[in-house]
Amino acid sequence: MYTNEEINLIVLSRLDLSYGIVKFLLSDFQSSQPDFENRKDYLIKTLTCGVYNKVKSLFCDGDFRANTVKELDEKGIKCVTYFSPDYPETLKNIDTPPVTLYCIGDTRLLKSNCFSVVGSRRSTPKALADCNKISGEITSAFTVVSGLADGADSAALEGALDAGGKVISVLAGGFDNVYPASNRGLFDKVCKFGLAVSEYPPETLCKPYYFPLRNRIIAGLSRGTLIISAGEKSGALITAEYALEYGRDVFAFPYNIGVPSGKGCNALIKKGACLTENILDIFKEFGVDLNKPVQRVQLSDDERAVYEEIKNEGESFLPRVAQKLGKPPYALIPIITSLQIKKLVKSLGGNRYTAL
Repeated sequence: MYTNEEINLIVLSRLDLSYGIVKFLLSDFQSSQPDFENRKDYLIKTLTCGVYNKVKSLFCDGDFRANTVKELDEKGIKCVTYFSPDYPETLKNIDTPPVTLYCIGDTRLLKSNCFSVVGSRRSTPKALADCNKISGEITSAFTVVSGLADGADSAALEGALDAGGKVISVLAGGFDNVYPASNRGLFDKVCKFGLAVSEYPPETLCKPYYFPLRNRIIAGLSRGTLIISAGEKSGALITAEYALEYGRDVFAFPYNIGVPSGKGCNALIKKGACLTENILDIFKEFGVDLNKPVQRVQLSDDERAVYEEIKNEGESFLPRVAQKLGKPPYALIPIITSLQIKKLVKSLGGNRYTAL
């Protein structure tokens, strides 16, 4: 259930208004109630009288408000607004905090310890392999944040997920139009085991100028940002610029002379970014105890699905877990046994289990 404050912002985000106008209506986030009357003259000049009246009418329309929430619920989308308790302070402290975050997955990750890993679509095979490895290692201390593009972003998400870690993927369009379409499977995996985020309604098409806007969210969520690869005009450099603007630490892989996808990384290092050859270069900056690394337990997709279900329920009845996952109860027996061996769940008797 949403509060009226949250519904106000969700509805505003569906009215096709620019960010500046929404922020203006909310008196720079001093209120969740848009000030249509005192802002009327400016809005009519900016939007035209007809659009102003339509926007105001839709905002106040009870059916439109109810249907907006209903449609999102039916798609499994949860909204976290600027006035929601799950909204992270890390984003509130940037100059242009997103008004509403459309989410699929575990919204608690928004307030977790986040670290972003981004890079070029045209990364070298070695850079992608290194990205995959270091992202898995980062998850022992952080939630890995990235985009969903081919190349470094995909390698970061896959490396973190394969290591059993948590991820947040920030999209540059709505969930109905995942881009690139070839990464739909990866998107579904993120939604299942992590969190997918967009500041755009689900029907929104991905547009080129949405990517740099998206990058401010990636940087804003994160305590630090690692640039895996970047050409001279790479979008990854925009993420790095946002991170520096927000006072966050920036890290970069070093490259040999003449590697096009490494020119941006070398330029960042010259400007003071932390040269990063391995996980130690990152962890030492955050005081992570290098002598006691957290060991991640490797889980199959089925094991992780069962474990997450049990963990979310607190105390779970095996047939109920099977029903939720669309599997026969007997199919979960070897999975449960494996999770017990890995000391992730324990039996409470009577086919009941709890996460450790």
